[in-house]
Amino acid sequence: MTSVSSSEHAPLPAAGYTALYYESPFPATADAPRVMLIMYNFPPDPSVGGLRWQEMARHFAQQGWALDIVTRDFRGVAGLDRARLERLPQGCRVFSVPSREPILGRAQHIMWPMLRRLLRERRSTPGLDSLTPQQISQQRGRGHARRAYLAWVEFSRDGNWARDAARLAAIIMRAGNYTAVISSGPPHMAHEAGRLAAQRTGVPHVLDMRDPWSQNQFLPEAIASPLWINLARKFESRAVAGAALVTMNTEAACKSLRRAYPECADKIEVVRNGCDDEPLPPPRRDGCFRIRFAGSIYMDRDPRIAFRAAHTVITEFALTPEQFQIEFTGAANMYAGRPTTLLAEEEGIKDYVRVGGLLPRKQVMEYLAGATMLLSLPQGSDFAVPAKIYEYLRFHAWMLVMCSPESATAQLLVGSEADVMDPSDTDGITRVIRERYEQFASGIQPEPIGRDGRFDRATQARKLIALIGRCCGANAVASAN
Repeated sequence: MTSVSSSEHAPLPAAGYTALYYESPFPATADAPRVMLIMYNFPPDPSVGGLRWQEMARHFAQQGWALDIVTRDFRGVAGLDRARLERLPQGCRVFSVPSREPILGRAQHIMWPMLRRLLRERRSTPGLDSLTPQQISQQRGRGHARRAYLAWVEFSRDGNWARDAARLAAIIMRAGNYTAVISSGPPHMAHEAGRLAAQRTGVPHVLDMRDPWSQNQFLPEAIASPLWINLARKFESRAVAGAALVTMNTEAACKSLRRAYPECADKIEVVRNGCDDEPLPPPRRDGCFRIRFAGSIYMDRDPRIAFRAAHTVITEFALTPEQFQIEFTGAANMYAGRPTTLLAEEEGIKDYVRVGGLLPRKQVMEYLAGATMLLSLPQGSDFAVPAKIYEYLRFHAWMLVMCSPESATAQLLVGSEADVMDPSDTDGITRVIRERYEQFASGIQPEPIGRDGRFDRATQARKLIALIGRCCGANAVASAN
């Protein structure tokens, strides 16, 4: 890694701070079109949110482009996965910017006992980890005030980071020739950083919205306030209005945003996520039927649906824990404020459920390679496709995907061999697990569902490059090819 002092780039708030975190040892060619990417989660951050652009960067480089990335400060971040930097292409530089807590947020740590008495904060009600916009509009009382306060803190903190990121990005861009500023979120205040950087440099702005922002169908209970929605709409509307291009990663989300901003509909496009080509560990089988989940259990991702169906199959075949397991890794130890293992105990399968913690990406891939069936739990948003779906598609495993038939996930998997089931259909989910277990017991081994290549990310990267070239001028397309 190559580092320079922050004073060579921008006066940033943290003493001793190093802005240039990583620089590829192989520089881009002098005439390569360069893009400035602003996003909060990027390698070596272990968050799955950084995966889209970790891999997009490689495809851009293959087409002759170079990327600079402005991202979060990694000091104090747990579980950094530095191996992911090895996937970054030539000409790639990563700059990091620290977060600044708003003054009231800093005071909160000192005054929290008093604030708790003022706001009478209570633990979230079990089963109320998230709220819909309709539920949010009906909230009243002291809980409403608490959520409004926490929503304000979130936007203030993220706004501080966005302004600092925009300032650094603009300083870097003045030293080179940039074709576009791309912002990617969530966290969506990266789009405010992109808007400001584009405004200061005159470079076109591209919004890459991996999930909906103001159109979000569910919000975590802690910040589920009309204030959050109003602030999201405020920042989103001016970012969309000023952008040269807006990309959404599902058709459903794209249509929703076009309806919200009909005057901008012609510049809102779909660029999906996709399967990557990183080498995979070989399939690992030990005679146990392993249903595995990798990721976070939050809001409406209720594991009890899978537990109930599994209980029926376990009982029917008199299976032991050595023959059948449901396993979780990631932020998966709690649902609705209760331990996942306790929920398994209540469903009668405690000995059949194991819960692990966060793992580096290499170990996550090894974990998934050992699955017989990969599990995707339900989510309330019909607009988003969980990133894990594209990872699951590459492994030698059956896929059990719980989602509504109208969801973007269900639409994506139409015509595939994935078992896509409505979360309310417990009998159907039980039938799928039973049939796949019988196949496994008879010696049948699953094949990757995405083996035909139609879900590959490379196709989506080429589409995005073409769209950026179109909105930034023909010269950018010519130089990229």
